[in-house]
Amino acid sequence: METQTTLEHRMLNDTLGAFGEGKTTVLSAEQGILLLEGWLNALQGDIGAERILAELAELRNHIKQDDYDNEKIRHLLLSLASHTSTLSHEPRVDLTTAGQLKQLVNALRNFSSQL
Repeated sequence: METQTTLEHRMLNDTLGAFGEGKTTVLSAEQGILLLEGWLNALQGDIGAERILAELAELRNHIKQDDYDNEKIRHLLLSLASHTSTLSHEPRVDLTTAGQLKQLVNALRNFSSQL
C-alpha cells in the first residue's frame, strides 16, 4: 500500500513529533506558531475545514501576543482536539491516519492540561 506524503500527512507527522511520546511536552510559542502556520497552509482550501482553520488562526494570533491567556489557549486546544476526534471517525480517513489523528487528540488534550 502506497503511503501518501501529502502536506497534511507531513504536518501530522511533524506535529506528533513535536508533541513527543510522553505526557510532558515542551513546546515554545515560536514552535507552536510554526506548526499552526504549517497547518493553516496544509488545510487551506479543504472542504469542511473552515471551522478548524478559523480556530488555528485564532490560536496562532493569540500566541503571537505578548500577554496571551493560557485559559484561552487551553480552550482552543480542547476544541481542536474535539474536531480532530470527529475527523478521525470519518469513513474517508484510512486506518493509519485515523490512528495518528487519535494520537494527536491525546497530545492536544495532554498539552492543554499542562497550561
